[in-house]
Amino acid sequence: MAKAEKISSPFEQSFMFHMIRDFFILLLIVAAVEMGIRYALVRYDFASKEQDRVELAAQQLANDVKSIMLNSGGPLAARTVYPILNRNYDDLGLSIAVVPSDITLESMKQSFKIDAKGLQPIWKAGKHLESAVNLTAEQFCLTCHVKAKVGDVLGTVKVGSYLDRKEDAWWTEVKLTAGALSIKILIHTILLFFLLKVRMEPLLSLRSTVSRLARGLMDLSPRAKVNGRDEFGELAQDLNYFLDRINVVVNDLEEILNKVVDASGRLGGLNRDLEQAVDSLRESASMNAEGSMQEQVAQYRALALTLREMALLEATMQNIAQSGQQVVHRLTHAEKTK
Repeated sequence: MAKAEKISSPFEQSFMFHMIRDFFILLLIVAAVEMGIRYALVRYDFASKEQDRVELAAQQLANDVKSIMLNSGGPLAARTVYPILNRNYDDLGLSIAVVPSDITLESMKQSFKIDAKGLQPIWKAGKHLESAVNLTAEQFCLTCHVKAKVGDVLGTVKVGSYLDRKEDAWWTEVKLTAGALSIKILIHTILLFFLLKVRMEPLLSLRSTVSRLARGLMDLSPRAKVNGRDEFGELAQDLNYFLDRINVVVNDLEEILNKVVDASGRLGGLNRDLEQAVDSLRESASMNAEGSMQEQVAQYRALALTLREMALLEATMQNIAQSGQQVVHRLTHAEKTK
């Protein structure tokens, strides 16, 4: 009864709170796993695909340098174009360098009176992948590179890719998506709260019905409200069927109990009458012959009436037993037809 009286519980112990909390934690775990998978993909791509990408970028850079020398004014234009190339490749997460050879340095001094510096590599230490492509002299190059011959190396372009830059890009993405992801998780949690509030109403109704039954002793009148035809609706319907059956059993047992109480009272009265009749017979047997014959006859009649009442009581008890068997039969039949 003490458990039945404790109906309400704190929200922190409710099913809805546990469901929302677990869902929120699950979303956080999924988000963390997703970020972890992305980081693993960054590492995997760097280890398996980045070298090919670096080599392709180095070849593209070599083609760009050749185009600059051919179409943009030769070595003098390189001073302007090289910084632009450096920014473009840096946006792609790559570090580049254009290192002129000794033949190019001598040719530039002789032809243009300048010290060719190219684009020197200013690369930091760290795990990285690197690719280099040599620029060889062609016929059109000999106009400026007077010290060179066809096939000589005029310089080398280098492209490097650092793992920490990939990780920095991944971390930047994490920080950018963290706010949006937090809002998304919060919205999903709120939607789950209202969804549970709607879908849990039938279960709360069942809980309220069971609580009233638990507090009501033998009051079997409360019935659960059947909402829909889902599992909660079927559970409410089964509970109502069960309460109906219990109500039938209780009514039948109450009727049988009344009969038993009545029969018990009558049996007690008959027992007292029988004891009095037997005592009277014993006293009459020990009395003197002067006892009246009529009084003895009356006592015998009272004894016969008591025995007849006891026979009727036996028939009543048999009827009670038959009523109990009928209750059991009705319950069995209801269970089979359900």
